[in-house]
Amino acid sequence: MNAHAQPQDAAPNRAPAPLLRAVQACFIAYALFHLYTSLFGMLEPLSQRGLFIGGGIGFVFFGLAADRWRRAPLAAIGDLVLGLAGAYGGLYVTLHADRLMDIMNDLTPVDMAMGVMTILVALEAARRTIGLSLPIMAVISLAFYLLGNHLIGGNWRPPRVSFETAISTLYASTGGLFGLLADIGTRVVAIYVVMGSLLMALGAGDVFMRAATLVAGRAYGGPAKVAVVTSALFGTISGSAVANVMSVGSITIPTMIRAGYRKGFAAGIEATASAGGQIMPPVMGAGAFIMAELLNIPYTTIAAAAAIPAVLYFSAIYFSIDCYARGNHLMPIPRHEVPRARDVFLSLDALVAFGPLVLLVWLLALDFTPTFAGGAATLALIAAAALVRAIVCLRDRRAPAEEARRFLLQLWEGLADGGKSVVVIAALLATASLLVTVLSATGLGVKFSQLLLSFSGEHLVGVLLVAAGLCIILGMDVPTTASYLLTASVVGPVLVKLGLAPLTAHLYIFYFAILSAITPPVCASVYAAATIAGENFWTVAGQALRIAGAVFLIPFMMVYRPELTMNGSFLWIVYSVAICWTMVVAISGASIGFLLGPLRWPERLYLYAGAAALFYPTFYADGVGVVMIGLFLAVRRFRGPARRLA
Repeated sequence: MNAHAQPQDAAPNRAPAPLLRAVQACFIAYALFHLYTSLFGMLEPLSQRGLFIGGGIGFVFFGLAADRWRRAPLAAIGDLVLGLAGAYGGLYVTLHADRLMDIMNDLTPVDMAMGVMTILVALEAARRTIGLSLPIMAVISLAFYLLGNHLIGGNWRPPRVSFETAISTLYASTGGLFGLLADIGTRVVAIYVVMGSLLMALGAGDVFMRAATLVAGRAYGGPAKVAVVTSALFGTISGSAVANVMSVGSITIPTMIRAGYRKGFAAGIEATASAGGQIMPPVMGAGAFIMAELLNIPYTTIAAAAAIPAVLYFSAIYFSIDCYARGNHLMPIPRHEVPRARDVFLSLDALVAFGPLVLLVWLLALDFTPTFAGGAATLALIAAAALVRAIVCLRDRRAPAEEARRFLLQLWEGLADGGKSVVVIAALLATASLLVTVLSATGLGVKFSQLLLSFSGEHLVGVLLVAAGLCIILGMDVPTTASYLLTASVVGPVLVKLGLAPLTAHLYIFYFAILSAITPPVCASVYAAATIAGENFWTVAGQALRIAGAVFLIPFMMVYRPELTMNGSFLWIVYSVAICWTMVVAISGASIGFLLGPLRWPERLYLYAGAAALFYPTFYADGVGVVMIGLFLAVRRFRGPARRLA
């Protein structure tokens, strides 16, 4: 699903240019539909969600057909048929929304046939785009929903349900396929995905890279620290660890290797930094908007609560890089290669890169809905890019026709990439909706929660460990959003019952869902980074865990030090941040093996012990930990020059 039509000899397996353009036009229409409805209001719920899900799963297959048209034309035709079936399945509920929403309505055989067809096509669309795990879980849950009453006895036996009731719940209502997740997807997530794609297409990426170089380039190990800052900026827009690695890592990983970093370490830096972009405000990807809807709280509340944990996440990576760079004498970027602040932030390109983000934050702060704020920021982005092109034409005496053609091509590519990304999210949310609906309709989610409480003995630590493990296991083969959703539906109520604030519980789950992207044995962002670096997957995975060592403790710190989520007085927040930063420095140094000089294993274990004391939230433990780490740093400070890290 490339944005460019290519000659046959350059891409022999691609469809003819007219078909590629037609598929791109579908993606663009899908993106523009969400831009229009975000600005001028949504359709009736079932109609809006029907177009979102139907268009999403339909266009998935159109894109797949274009990708393998020449290689397997018969299979491509089959994909086109599946695409038409999926699109019409969503269009059908849109056209019959009034009748289907009538509580006195009885489903016709055609309604039920359309429901079965759309559910099957949605499952296949998810299998093609995100892998087997989530569709298999959905199929098992559907079998439990339909057949469980006949096959299972005891407490786990689900209520009896007729086939018509099942189709009504899963298809012909604002539940199931077209339930809350579809509502969040079409109302909030889609417009931010489109905005992120347009930002990249219209040149914001280069501005972000230059801004990151300005901020971090003159520090030790400058290229790696630039990669961290750049990935944070990209990740908050894209919301995808893999997309972040592929877009940013293709530049930063070779740059780090040329600067003297080992291949595995360079790839590990990019993998861990790219994963963390999903928890970095102001956008935070799809998961944060879903969290806001599930908890029924403003998105700005979630962004504020996630800000300090996000800073701690990137601080852990930053300190790890600093220790490694100092130990290996990796110098800063030369001063003449670092751009000046006015050339970055006062340039015309900065208006395109940062202007829409500033407008977005301002509108959210004024309590405009995330939907309208996203739509307005996207429209402002297009207008700013057009204005900059016009100014450049006048200033540099460029041909207006050529500059207009270039701008329209970038706009076409950005909208096409945005629509393409949204259709994948639609397929994911459709399948996740089926699973979540069954968990609710059968009471299975409540039963799992009760089982978890009995298994853990109602101890918070046990439930936290189970939640972390479940997020990582689910996240091995499904995106962050799905891992978060499934874990939150089962473990979230248990954590709240044990005394956690709902926002803290969901942030904890979301954080570990993000960490699944860098946790072996299956971690997509690590695999992508290893591919770019040309390094063994397991080598990169080991380095990613080494770099991100302290990161895995931050979610627990959010639970036991709620001040990290802006829950407390200013002085308590500052105190908790200082304690956590001290812990991060100690763990980063111990994991890398360098802190004011190379560390032997007894010294590393000593630092781990000091960090462990800070993990326990009491004044006594804090004092012990700070004294241990402070004494260590004081002794090391007065030693001779540091040797090179082995």
